[in-house]
Amino acid sequence: MRSALRHLVSLALVLALVACGAKELDSSSTDALEPALVKEYLLAHPEIVLDNPEVSDAIHKAHLRREQGRAAMQRRAVLNAHSELLESPFTPSSGSADTDLTVIEFFDYQCAPCRASYPELQQARSNEPNVRYLYGQLPIYGSHSIMAARAAIAAQRQGLFEVFHHTLMTTDTALDLGMIFASAGEAGLDVTKLQADMRDPLVHQYLEEVRALAEALNVTGTPSFIVGDAKLSGGITAADLTLELERQRARINRANQS
Repeated sequence: MRSALRHLVSLALVLALVACGAKELDSSSTDALEPALVKEYLLAHPEIVLDNPEVSDAIHKAHLRREQGRAAMQRRAVLNAHSELLESPFTPSSGSADTDLTVIEFFDYQCAPCRASYPELQQARSNEPNVRYLYGQLPIYGSHSIMAARAAIAAQRQGLFEVFHHTLMTTDTALDLGMIFASAGEAGLDVTKLQADMRDPLVHQYLEEVRALAEALNVTGTPSFIVGDAKLSGGITAADLTLELERQRARINRANQS
């Protein structure tokens, strides 16, 4: 933010001096300028902002960075407050357990963009093995989605979540109870136990807690991804995810060095 302010200060000084007919500027002029004087000048001459798109653009970008920073800080606080849920044995995970970088995907098994993103995520996981990936069930497309989410958590109890998840994400068959149980059998699950676990109140409670986490993170649709402290909404590609992971690594490195 300070660099943005210095940039704005310099712009304002240049514009002010140019307006006064000054032809040369030295570094001492900008270094000595106080923000309070800039504020006073801009309040007296708001046309500086209106008449110079670069100044307006700098202000807009600084405001956007500030808002993004606040949102990221809030997401970090929410994730810290829900750390027990993220570490729950009900929460499926893959990738590295020994990492500072986590990706959480919120999805629905009837969500077309979720299915479209699935092979991209598989590619990203292959390219980025030193990342922890968490699966957040967010069934928003009706009763069959809810049943599929319960079945997925029941599959997690049997240690076969990933196989079952892959089946549901790649099938062309319409989702209903018959398809869910058939897919469970194909994945090697004990279907009778799966059905019993789907009725477990703890599974229902867990899904409600995941929904509450999504709401706290301002996740309003699927797919949505929390990558470190950033939020990505909608379908993504492996390249999208890799780019955000690089940004997050840079952020973590800066934090560790400060």
